[in-house]
Amino acid sequence: MPRTRFKKKPLQTIPTTRVSVIVTTADQKILLVKHRKGNRQYWVLPGGRLEYGETFFECAVREIQEETGLDIEVDDLVFLSEAIAPDRSRHIVNVYLTAHVVGGELRVGDEPVLAGVEYMPLDELDKITLFPPVGRTVIDSLPKATRGSIKYLGNLWV
Repeated sequence: MPRTRFKKKPLQTIPTTRVSVIVTTADQKILLVKHRKGNRQYWVLPGGRLEYGETFFECAVREIQEETGLDIEVDDLVFLSEAIAPDRSRHIVNVYLTAHVVGGELRVGDEPVLAGVEYMPLDELDKITLFPPVGRTVIDSLPKATRGSIKYLGNLWV
């Protein structure tokens, strides 16, 4: 009987760039979106894949509008990290921007992966399932982040 050979999933050859947006309120809350994949649900900072020819800031504005219905103005680039799968099948460069809301109405976007959107207390970020796991970094560093300073967070694949 001949053996069946399974093809390996082709390796991605170019890293994906994801722009994540940190939107906080005066009462120390942070905007998060809940993702649903299969039976799993987890929180992420709103944002998404950078499209060709789009700046980080343009991506942030577009993704926030699509996912949350809010209009934002970007303030600064504050963090940079990577997520590299142990088998090297995925490589994501994460760019983190701060922004503030200038309009719109909070709602869940119509993408199938979106399961919710809400403002959560900033000090609870390290108590929830957040991907990538940057909760503690945001809590500790955000108040001290200064314009023009970027912190590289390394490989955060979980």
